Amino acid sequence: MQRSIDINCDMGEWETSETAQTAQCTQSRAQSDLELMSFISSCSIACGGHSGDAQSMQTTLRNAVANGLRVGAHPAYPDKTDFGRRSLDLPLDALAASLELQISTLRAIAIGEGAQLAFVKPHGALYNDMVSDKSLADTVIRTVKAIDPTLALMGLAGSHLKASCEAQGVRFIAEAFADRRYSDDGQLTPRNLPGAVIESPQAATQQIMSLLEHGSVVSIDGKSIPLIADSICVHSDTPGAFEHVATINTLLHHRNIKVIAGR
Repeated sequence: MQRSIDINCDMGEWETSETAQTAQCTQSRAQSDLELMSFISSCSIACGGHSGDAQSMQTTLRNAVANGLRVGAHPAYPDKTDFGRRSLDLPLDALAASLELQISTLRAIAIGEGAQLAFVKPHGALYNDMVSDKSLADTVIRTVKAIDPTLALMGLAGSHLKASCEAQGVRFIAEAFADRRYSDDGQLTPRNLPGAVIESPQAATQQIMSLLEHGSVVSIDGKSIPLIADSICVHSDTPGAFEHVATINTLLHHRNIKVIAGR
């Protein structure tokens, strides 16, 4: 049984708008992120690839620091149209340049606020593609290290990414998910399949407890998959996200398991 666990959430996935209607939606998203922060210990902030602009980055970063959270960058394929959830066949040098711009932009904002980024967590299709494409993964890891060798990479627990990071001298944070189902091969079930997203707080909590108590999760087809994680993700845009983290925190507190960021 693990006695502590990091809970992370992807945040700042909104952009500033000058129209009254969308400005109200933006304020609502920012407030939703803020409300979640008291239940988590780390957050990764969208930095312009799939979503986010300078104001969303600064607002989210300030709120995260005020809540004592470990902060990371959440870069993606440069694809706001499909929210970074579509694989792009980009030349690796072009992808590296985009990622460098995204991460460095947030890093500069963090430094200006007297804060420091601790990790990089790729988003969406890029996150998934790194698991199956080692050349892509190595490019991302090299880019992260070139920006700041102290940055860790957060990626899918149980994948080759740990070994790839270790080969380049980059610290790896193994991540599992509270609100996503796994396929039998240990990868995330594609979002377009029924049941891929866990919307029940009780089911999400059950999956976390299986990880902490047994070091495994049950796949969408009922197979037990060994899995050890340093951090557990709850998506801020999952329906019922607030109920998820509140329910999870209550149970962890009753089990004397601390929610705390790793090193």
